Amino acid sequence: MHIVITDSGLGGLSVCAQLIQLLKNCSVPENSDTPIFDIKITYVNAVPSNDCGYNKMSGKKEQIETFEKIISNTLHLISPDSIFVACGTLSVLLNELAPTYDQSVKIEGIVSIGFQMLKDSLKKYPKAKAVIMATPTTINNKTLQRELLNFGIPENQIVAQSCPNLANEISNDPEGSKVRKIIQYWVKKSLQQLQGNTKDHLILFLGCTHYSYHENIFKLSFINEGFSKLTVLNPNSAAAEKLKNYVLNDQTVYSVSKNSFLINFLSPYAIPEQEIITLKKLLTPISPETSHALVNAHIVPELLDD
Repeated sequence: MHIVITDSGLGGLSVCAQLIQLLKNCSVPENSDTPIFDIKITYVNAVPSNDCGYNKMSGKKEQIETFEKIISNTLHLISPDSIFVACGTLSVLLNELAPTYDQSVKIEGIVSIGFQMLKDSLKKYPKAKAVIMATPTTINNKTLQRELLNFGIPENQIVAQSCPNLANEISNDPEGSKVRKIIQYWVKKSLQQLQGNTKDHLILFLGCTHYSYHENIFKLSFINEGFSKLTVLNPNSAAAEKLKNYVLNDQTVYSVSKNSFLINFLSPYAIPEQEIITLKKLLTPISPETSHALVNAHIVPELLDD
C-alpha cells in the first residue's frame, strides 16, 4: 500500500508522525510469525517555492491551478493508491479541481474530518461557542462556517479567527517563545469577537495542521484568559486515526510490525535549514522516521511540470 499525505507546507508531517506512532503501537500476537507489512508513505510538500505559499497567491484561480498541477504530477511520478490532503487550505479546494487526474485514486481532505468533529462536539455541548482558528484562505473560504450554519448552529455561536503567517512562524521558531506570544495575540483577537463571558463553554478548532504542534499553547492561552470550560479539537489526531484504520483494513489483522515503514519526503524546492531544525525538534519525539524523511528530503522540481 502506498499512501501520499500532502499539505501546503510542513504541518501535515504531524499527521505522518502520528500515523506511524499509531501503527507502531498496534500489537502483534505473541505466537504469530513475523508479519509481512508493506506500507509506503510519501509526504508531498505542495508549495511551489519557499516564498510563494497559497496564502500569498493572487487568488483562488492560481491556488487551484497550482494544486491541480502538483496532484497530477504526484500521480504520474509515484502512482500512489490514495492521497490524503492534510491541509485545511487545500482541502477546501478539492471539490473545485478539474477531473484531469486518475479518478480511481482515492483523494480525501482533512476538512470533512474537522467538520464531523465540530458537529459531534456541538451536538454534545449545544450551547457552546465554536472558535475556529485557521489560515486566511481557510477562514475566507468560509467552508466550515457554512457547514455549521447549515447544520443549524446560530451565527452568534461561531467565531472565525484568521491567523496570518502563524504557520510560517511555527515552522521557524524551534524554541517556541515567539510563537507563544503570537498565539496569545490571536487568542485575544478571537475573544474580542466573542459575545459571551468566561463561563461559556468554548470549542476550539485548530484549523491549520501547523497548529497541532503547539496545541498546548493554544489551550493554555484560552485558560489564562479565564475560559476553563474548553474542548480542543485537533483534526491532525483524528486524521491519523482514520488513516491507521484505512491501513489496517487493507492488511491482515495484526499485520503491523515495528520498523516496517518506508516514508519519503518530496518537495519541489529545498526546505530552508531553519525549518528543518524546528520541525525535526517537533517531530522526533513522535516519530523519528518522519523526522529522518524530512532531513533526507528528495527535491523533485518535476512536481511543478506543466
